[in-house]
Amino acid sequence: VAATRTDELRKSIGINDKFLMIRDLFAGDAAAYEEAITALDAFTDLDEAMLYLHDHYTGNPDSEGVKLLVELLVRKLS
Repeated sequence: VAATRTDELRKSIGINDKFLMIRDLFAGDAAAYEEAITALDAFTDLDEAMLYLHDHYTGNPDSEGVKLLVELLVRKLS
């Protein structure tokens, strides 16, 4: 099944995935998650979005939450 393109990250993230990302990328900080999603939604270039993510958030790059967010960014910006 091919992944469908998404126009807005926030609408593409289910409640379980949201909590997964909050845990994996933002150490449980929901406000930091909201700020990041708002910022990432504004990007129109995948490389710039990935640099922003790398520069502003730490976390295990192999965690499920990080992989999911990267996948959503690729769907939105590719």
